[in-house]
Amino acid sequence: MNFQENEPLFSSKLFLYLSRILVLFTFSIIFKSFDHTFVNDLRVMDVRGWTFSVVYVVFGLLVWEGAVWLARVLEKRIGGGSASRRLTVLCCALVLYGMLAAVGFGFLYAITDILLFHRYEAWESFKRLSYDLNFGIFMFYLLILTFNGIIYYYTAWKEYQVQAERLKRENIQARYDALRNQIDPHFFFNSLSVLTNLVYKSPDLSADYITQLAKTYRYILDKKFENLVTIQTELDFLESYLFLMRIRHQQSIQFRIDIDEKIRSKGMIPPVSLQLLIENAIKHNRFSSADPLVITVNSEDSCLVVSNHIRRKASTEISSGIGLENIQKRYALISEQGIEVLQADDMFIVKIPIITVT
Repeated sequence: MNFQENEPLFSSKLFLYLSRILVLFTFSIIFKSFDHTFVNDLRVMDVRGWTFSVVYVVFGLLVWEGAVWLARVLEKRIGGGSASRRLTVLCCALVLYGMLAAVGFGFLYAITDILLFHRYEAWESFKRLSYDLNFGIFMFYLLILTFNGIIYYYTAWKEYQVQAERLKRENIQARYDALRNQIDPHFFFNSLSVLTNLVYKSPDLSADYITQLAKTYRYILDKKFENLVTIQTELDFLESYLFLMRIRHQQSIQFRIDIDEKIRSKGMIPPVSLQLLIENAIKHNRFSSADPLVITVNSEDSCLVVSNHIRRKASTEISSGIGLENIQKRYALISEQGIEVLQADDMFIVKIPIITVT
């Protein structure tokens, strides 16, 4: 039996009470079998034996509920105290309650045995406050409380797990949102400086530039609260971004994209991942119209591969900390898969996993 699939059954009140009845009935049989001072000739499964078990189970259920109620009342009244004080008061109260329950059961069974079977053995044991009788019942009471404590703390542990998992997800989402928020203004202000120069030279091209810039920034705003987007959606965004880069750098940068159509429509990646990798390549490499920087994006196995030749600048700008580290952290927050960064000969290669959602 799969416990997780049947957990609602195990957590139901019906299962709780049935388990209590089973435990109490088992204790009643054990008690009848070994406590000879209770009733010397009591047979375990005759009418009197069944009567004893029924009384024991019914009384035990009432005592059980009373112990739960007492624990709740004490927890409520001394909830503001220290943990040690609360535990001490609770244990002392339950021990005293257990003593009263043991005496109460001895009296109840003695009266029942007299009224129904005209037997006085139990009454004589009760009048003498028989150590075996009362201590035996008290020990069974403690066993019941122990069983109840296991159930209680298991339930509390499950609730703690659910709460901890919820807090973990909220924390992950908050960290992910913080990473995404870093992306918003990243290249926008750089683009404005290009537009300032372009608007005087070519009004028509400036209009196209503004349109593509608006599409780019709208994509970031629209996808801001999404953890994953399809690769095709990301490529549509990338087309607008690459238009801006071509205007800014002319023929100094070339882009080659070769991704299978099925992967485009089915595969998913965190939004703006490809843009960050391309921007990272542009930032850290030198290029010119005579010796352009070629950036390739293609699919390989279950990854997207972004690669370019390494042409390190003599003086590199101070990193803003967004690039590769940002992508790595975003993948760590949403998937067990991570990005892979390789430097082979004069090539810089980044592999980002394609995530499939079923």
